[in-house]
Amino acid sequence: MQKSFFNPNFTSEGALDMLVLDSRGAGGKHRHTRRVRRGFTSVPLLPMTNADDLSANAIFGFKIQWLQRSIIVATLLSTFLSAQSALELAKSYYQKGNYKRAKALLTKEAHRGNIEAELSLAKIYKKGIGTAPSNEKALYWYKKACKTSSDACYQAAKIYEEANRSKEMLQYYQKAINKKSTKALFALATLYYNGKLLKKDIPQAIKLYKKAAKKGDTLSSYNLGYIYEHGIGVDKDFKKAFVYYSKAAKKGYIDAAYNLATLYYLGKGVKKDPQKAFEWYKRAALQGDSEALYNVGLMYYKGEGVLKNKIFAFQYWLEAAKKSHQKAQDGLDRLCKESPWACR
Repeated sequence: MQKSFFNPNFTSEGALDMLVLDSRGAGGKHRHTRRVRRGFTSVPLLPMTNADDLSANAIFGFKIQWLQRSIIVATLLSTFLSAQSALELAKSYYQKGNYKRAKALLTKEAHRGNIEAELSLAKIYKKGIGTAPSNEKALYWYKKACKTSSDACYQAAKIYEEANRSKEMLQYYQKAINKKSTKALFALATLYYNGKLLKKDIPQAIKLYKKAAKKGDTLSSYNLGYIYEHGIGVDKDFKKAFVYYSKAAKKGYIDAAYNLATLYYLGKGVKKDPQKAFEWYKRAALQGDSEALYNVGLMYYKGEGVLKNKIFAFQYWLEAAKKSHQKAQDGLDRLCKESPWACR
């Protein structure tokens, strides 16, 4: 049976010959997000006016305008460098454990509209670093930063989600999505899929997962593969399952690699190909998946999709057994009785 949908509460059933295809819930994943930085924009100088107009007013007026522009540029540059210097100093205080000074500097810069200071302050209050945790204060700064940062909108939505405030949660997830946040698409899709805080809506979940998958989101691709394989809210479609599992597997997602291997092994959605199945099981095995380790060992033992090799079978089963895989242990017992030379 396949690895399960990216949802710890979701289970499924099934079996395949001697291969272990047990379902398993995937754990949560951290995502890297982009931080939006307010950059410095230079102000273009005015062009020279009529070259023949040499009157004092024309010349003096131009010089004043040029000087005014130069002052603006210098002021902006000075402000930018001052803000960067303050952030570096706050970071230095933070690294030394002087959270009070760091927070004071960040607060000053945040009140000036510095996006990085706003985000940093929000994280400090959310995690309670050097201060009492305060979702209220974290939310205040995330909402301020949300004007520019998609991640700030996303984090504000997460706080509302934790507080079971669905209306505000939906509002800020949508703000994040409008700012091109892929992880907000995934989060909202999963809420619709689970029916948590929102009415369960599989078609809407699929729509959002597809948008995220199109942007390259690995977990969305994996979940779509699972949905189409098991016919959740749609007709079963192993070809589509194969396509989405392939996308996630090629990005290194272990459960997608395992499920893709199983589709190759069973010949569902793709021509049956034991060699391809072996390759993808092996990729999952190399990432430490105990079931994949067992299956690779079994395929070596049986010579299925690869040349028979009992020594390799022993090695893979041994690694699976170290992870408390009972069938691997049983395989070792059988192998070492019939071919003790392979177990040395």
